Amino acid sequence: MVERRAGLGAPLAAGALVVGIGLSVRSPITSVSALLPELEHDFALGSTGAAWLSAVPVLLFGLAAPIAPPLARRLGAARAAALLLAALTVAMLLRPLGPAPLLAGTVVVGAAISLLGILTPQLVRTHLDRRHGLWSGVYTAAFGASAALGASLAVPLLAAVGGDSGIAIGLWGLPVAAAAVLACTVSGRLTRAASALPRPVATSSTGSILRAPRMWSVTGFFASQALIYFALTAWLPTIAIDRGLAPSQAGLLLAWMSLAGIPAALLAPTIAAGFRTQSGVIAVVSGLSAAGVLGLAFSPIVVAPLFVAVLGVAQSAAFGLAVGLIVSRAPDLARTSAFSAVAQGVGYAVAALGPLLLGMLSSAGVPWTPLVGGLVLVVGAQFAFGLVAGRPVPRAALANGGVPTATPHQATTRRSSR
Repeated sequence: MVERRAGLGAPLAAGALVVGIGLSVRSPITSVSALLPELEHDFALGSTGAAWLSAVPVLLFGLAAPIAPPLARRLGAARAAALLLAALTVAMLLRPLGPAPLLAGTVVVGAAISLLGILTPQLVRTHLDRRHGLWSGVYTAAFGASAALGASLAVPLLAAVGGDSGIAIGLWGLPVAAAAVLACTVSGRLTRAASALPRPVATSSTGSILRAPRMWSVTGFFASQALIYFALTAWLPTIAIDRGLAPSQAGLLLAWMSLAGIPAALLAPTIAAGFRTQSGVIAVVSGLSAAGVLGLAFSPIVVAPLFVAVLGVAQSAAFGLAVGLIVSRAPDLARTSAFSAVAQGVGYAVAALGPLLLGMLSSAGVPWTPLVGGLVLVVGAQFAFGLVAGRPVPRAALANGGVPTATPHQATTRRSSR
């Protein structure tokens, strides 16, 4: 009877928590990016400090990833999410107190966001698996909304608080605090519901996660789409200004990219989950990415909003597909967080090279047109990895912890050949 009560409402509670996490994991970054010049001045950071402030979150996305699986095992995904949202809230509220709290808080922000992103597929797989495509899309749409709100409202909020950049970024901790309260409220119910689920058979949890089927193709797909996203997030306004767009309009392009992608973020994983293989949807999304990259690189600046919208659709859809692939391709429920940690940890570490390399090459005098156009090579990698990752895993390959085993026919052949 206790187990039955624990399970009542668990999918609804899990869905609310997934949305709360999605709305909390991008505004802490995009709101800072939009106010970087003001923060550099108000906190006397200097160019080096400002560079670290923008680079640290992406760096922590990769470095913090190995913490997620043991944290999920010790606390459970729901309680771990509550703890991380609370830590994220405290860090965001402390950042306005001075240069040292700003930089230290940003480290905590990056680590907490990384771990929340890794644990979310575990929550979906545990409580929402029957509609994992839909909920992967809902999470991605909330994620995009968070990015767009942070980018578009940061400057108006700065004006509303009299130009104090510390207060302006600190206020973004309030909606995260609401998500933390929600997580604390539902974590007990979700933990009880998860404990009532049947235990996975022992053989499905043996073997290294690094040998799991589709591990590296999913990781390659995640890394490719993330590299394109972070390269554009870091340099899109600069590229637009360099090509003649006014600074005020260039800043809005970043928010437009996030807003344009919200419907695709919701629909793409949902549609893909309805097919036995997701390779076809991935091919379409990769084609849109290539068109957006080439259009942004070579078209007149007057039509940049059109190609930025195409990129917003393609990149949001690709991220939603990547989350859906992590949920559906993880070998079993018990190892979803480990599968997610490898895919996202390695993926974000590779993605961090995107803005770095573009910045270095631009500083060396390479024009933006070939730099942006060169991202089409990354789109090609995304397409190639996605074709493999999108194919379903054969049942035989899931046995013995992801190590392919012989089929009955193969076993008979081997015995007869002895």
